[in-house]
Amino acid sequence: MSRSKHARRWWLVAIAMMLPLWPLMAMASTPDAATVVSTPALPVRSCPAVTCDTLIEAPLGADIAVDGDVADGFLPVTYAGTSGYALPAFVATDPDDPPVFAAGSPGCQRVTFLFNIGVGFPPDTGIIDTLEREEVPAAMFVMGWWVDEAPPLLDRLVNDGYLIGSHGYGSTELTTLSDDAVLDDITHAATAIEEATGQPQAPYFTPYAAAIDARVRAIVAGQGFLPVAWEVPAADYGADVTADQVYRKVMDNIYDGAIVEFHLDAEASAQSTGVALPRIIDDLRAQGYQFVSLPDLMLPC
Repeated sequence: MSRSKHARRWWLVAIAMMLPLWPLMAMASTPDAATVVSTPALPVRSCPAVTCDTLIEAPLGADIAVDGDVADGFLPVTYAGTSGYALPAFVATDPDDPPVFAAGSPGCQRVTFLFNIGVGFPPDTGIIDTLEREEVPAAMFVMGWWVDEAPPLLDRLVNDGYLIGSHGYGSTELTTLSDDAVLDDITHAATAIEEATGQPQAPYFTPYAAAIDARVRAIVAGQGFLPVAWEVPAADYGADVTADQVYRKVMDNIYDGAIVEFHLDAEASAQSTGVALPRIIDDLRAQGYQFVSLPDLMLPC
């Protein structure tokens, strides 16, 4: 066999051996198609940190490519020919099943307090006094009907700089409603909050009674709001709840990265959460926890 024929034979063998690998190589190098969800605009940064420059912003609903796995809390992505890094909570490979934010990443003993407002009883302003005295940030998720009542406390929450998110408009579980009714509840609440506060609601949403599924998440996310959940409920909404019960519910279930859900206007808020909160704050601090805002909890530790 001539040298040229011998070389050609081995070249054909080499190609045949590589053929089964080509689909895998193509899969590994092909980015995943995704969509921007749950935010009006997604910053694509030059490196995986919020301190890095924003290279470009991808608007809500834009097609975006995911180039790899999460690293340092960020996804490598490409949008409009620009590659960089974005927070994964705002990127959905399936827009019908978008992410929900329920906890921060562990590693630096962070915790966030969240208050849902709209049970309907007089709110306990002593809770706000405690938060301000202890310099503890908190996210306030208000119901649209409550905002329409023009409660004096709303002005205080806005003026003191609390994050004002939406807890929906009415006291109905969204999972029981049609798509159009869910959308109406979300948009009605957003309009009420903006008209009452003079500013758009923060782009975060908590469902009434924690009732949410993939369908409702997709509708919420499609409006540019991030669905927010929690794994440490204080269970402080009942009429007979005590301060000790709230304290134990929180402290027995707390963990690094947890979102703790309270209520500001439940029937027994003043006697339960209002009394338990200073003790919870003191004891969490003694355990090394730091209190951060909801947006900060979303960032890598």
